[in-house]
Amino acid sequence: MINLKLRHIRTNLAITIGAFVFLTIMVLGWVHYFSVSRSLMKDAYEKQLITTLRAYQSSLQALLERAIETSEILADDPILIEWFESPEPNDQLKELALERLNKLKEQFGYTTVFAVSKKTHEYWRENFKLLDIVSKDDPDDSWFFDAIISKQKSALNFDYNKELNETILFVNVLMGDINNPIGVAGIGIDPSILVDKFKKNKSSDNAVLWLIDQSGKIIMSEDSLEINQQLSNCLGEETVKNIVKSNNHSYVQHIILADTKYELASMNVGTTKYKVVMIIPQKDLLSVLDVIRSNTVWLSIIILLLTLVVVSIVANRITHPIIRLTGIANQLWQNQLHTKIDQNLISRTDEIGHLAQSFQNMQTQLSDVIDKLNQANFDLKSEKKELKRTNSKLEIALEKASKSERLTKSFLANISHEIRTPMNSIMGFAQLIEVEDLADPVLNTYSNIIVRNSQQLLSILNNLIEVSKMDSGMTKPNISSLSAMQLVTGTFDLFSYASGEKIIIYNESEKANSDILFDSDPLLIQQVLNNLLSNAIKYTPSGIIKIGFKKEDHQVIFYVSDTGIGVSESDAQSVFEPFWQVDQSNTINDGAGLGLAISKRIADILNGKLWLESKPNEGSVFYFSLPTG
Repeated sequence: MINLKLRHIRTNLAITIGAFVFLTIMVLGWVHYFSVSRSLMKDAYEKQLITTLRAYQSSLQALLERAIETSEILADDPILIEWFESPEPNDQLKELALERLNKLKEQFGYTTVFAVSKKTHEYWRENFKLLDIVSKDDPDDSWFFDAIISKQKSALNFDYNKELNETILFVNVLMGDINNPIGVAGIGIDPSILVDKFKKNKSSDNAVLWLIDQSGKIIMSEDSLEINQQLSNCLGEETVKNIVKSNNHSYVQHIILADTKYELASMNVGTTKYKVVMIIPQKDLLSVLDVIRSNTVWLSIIILLLTLVVVSIVANRITHPIIRLTGIANQLWQNQLHTKIDQNLISRTDEIGHLAQSFQNMQTQLSDVIDKLNQANFDLKSEKKELKRTNSKLEIALEKASKSERLTKSFLANISHEIRTPMNSIMGFAQLIEVEDLADPVLNTYSNIIVRNSQQLLSILNNLIEVSKMDSGMTKPNISSLSAMQLVTGTFDLFSYASGEKIIIYNESEKANSDILFDSDPLLIQQVLNNLLSNAIKYTPSGIIKIGFKKEDHQVIFYVSDTGIGVSESDAQSVFEPFWQVDQSNTINDGAGLGLAISKRIADILNGKLWLESKPNEGSVFYFSLPTG
């Protein structure tokens, strides 16, 4: 529905409904118009266009067929054939043959009757007249030689007769064998007879008719200047091509000439190779449509005016109560809660009465709502003051927490540094004692214990410092060109001595068909591989450990697999958390649980991934992927 932003509902309603009714009538009117147009067009085709054409075609066909039949009788006349085939001049045969021409003219009343010999080229006509000696050099005689060469039994052509001083339609028929004719015989017809027959059958003064041959040449026309011209000069090549190619008895087409719509129809002339073509302006066939179109427009205007009057009356009955309710709403908005609503509005049983009743209910409840809002506003102010006090306390607590975090990080860094200094001294002296060849084996054992535990403690301190640096964002990758095979081989060589006799470590990079080159931080990658292989050795009492790499899509994936104690599915993600170990009750707990957490953070820094596939008591596989480009 049309939505107009007008000031008054009455105007909006009137225009909207009026436009809808007007458009509906116009659509229905035009649908009716085109339906009638189609029906009338079909009727015009059948009763006017085709009927007119068929009437003229029938009379033309009868006339031409009779002329062709007469010409064939003349061409097959044995006396005429014997005269033309006679090797020597024979006056007796000549007299009989020319007498035959006179009888045919008198019998049928044709304009002229003629016969032309191929041997002598003599052109004879009725009344024993030798009209001409045809010659190939004379363009006016080309019809004769064309007939002989084309070997077409019968043909029509227009030619100007000098003696009669008029253009005549000639029917030409080959004499004798069609492949070796001895001459041409035929008759001449006044074309005005054909034109008069057409004029009698015309349903419109603006209709135009032609008779054409199979090449599209005009044989007969009301306009003598069009004779022997191509019909394509009048209708266009494509239209004429469709007419000539049409094998149907009749052919109908819509065409436009000089911005005017025409209806075209063509029809074969009996069994001949000629067609009758007629065009007639479409407006001459469908003049009644103008009346229908005019009536449709006026009917739409009248109904539109009636609709506007009815809508205006109905709109007044709707808009007047709405205007009154709008005034009451404005008074309520101005806090005039004592305003009374008209009883005649409330007593109505339609939607406006329901709306007025709703206004009255709203009026009675509005006072209670305002009181509750005032109380809620007071309570809100009190809660706002309490919220400010709470926010102030929260800001103080956040400041203390932030300060505590900074102190914790500072303490961790300082204490790690302070512990590392004496630890280096302890390790140095313990290693000196260890290399001395002491007589007491107990002292050697003690020195070894001091060295191992000092190294473990120093490793824990280094991990704590590394975690602190990563948390503070100080760890930045140093990118360079790397070889995946060199990284894996270097890690394998570093840990191969630590496997012992119960663990076998395989370097599967040696099986790779080709190396993988990529750009990344070699130290950070080496740290991850060291942590993964160190964990595999730590949690594999006996068995096989494999380290290698592979390429998938645009990633290089390093992997370390073992046949150790494994990890349950519920703990698969927890292993990457700081200070977490696989089994707190296990005796294998010489670390602080920071290796995998550091490795996970390194993977994130390098835009890679670190994940685990494991089953308890069957082993684990750690994957470390990095982009290659």
